[in-house]
Amino acid sequence: MTAINSGLKEIHDLREKLEQLTSQIEKGPRQVQARQKNVDSKKLELESLRSKLKHLKVGSEQKNLQLKSYEGRIHDLEGKLNSVSSNREYDALGNQIAADKMANSVLEDEIIEALEGIDKMQSEIVAFENELITVELERTAFGNTVTQKEPELRRQIEELQTRVSDVESMLPAEIVLPYRRLVQAYGARALAPVNGKSCGECYVGLTAQSLVELKSGRFKFCTCGRLMYFVESPAATL
Repeated sequence: MTAINSGLKEIHDLREKLEQLTSQIEKGPRQVQARQKNVDSKKLELESLRSKLKHLKVGSEQKNLQLKSYEGRIHDLEGKLNSVSSNREYDALGNQIAADKMANSVLEDEIIEALEGIDKMQSEIVAFENELITVELERTAFGNTVTQKEPELRRQIEELQTRVSDVESMLPAEIVLPYRRLVQAYGARALAPVNGKSCGECYVGLTAQSLVELKSGRFKFCTCGRLMYFVESPAATL
């Protein structure tokens, strides 16, 4: 491999590493934000569960008050049985007492069901609170990791940028401007290896003349716009 092809390959490799490191830095805050959204979502779910629990408790208390009201009325009706003067009135009171007792029985079942629902909801809330604590701890730990890694990533990026600038100094003046435009448009993919007989970016086959020129170290742009460099295939080096 000629010095020019070797240099272009190094530029390509360095720019790919730069993009990877830059992606890590940019991805970190997004991942932290995604975890924070998950925490916020779970907080809303927890508040919803607590609201449902409150509603269940209010409903249970109302049923208890209603039960006490029926029991009081039954007590009053049973007291009136001793003072009625006719069988018809006695039967009417008896039917009312039976109806109220039936209603009480239904209420008692509903109260038991409500209490069971409250117990279940309370257990779900405790489990959810523990889950929320775990998610918040994970979010905090991940955020700390991202913050701790960032200075080292930026240091590596600075070193790579310096190295890229040093290696890019090999580019002749007439290549620099179109090369810069390619980098701005495609990043590391501004360069494309030629391994065999085709461009590694668009896979278009090259003419024999183009291959000879690339092998000799000529700067050539593919029809897809990329700056190409020739790489010896493993078989060719055996």
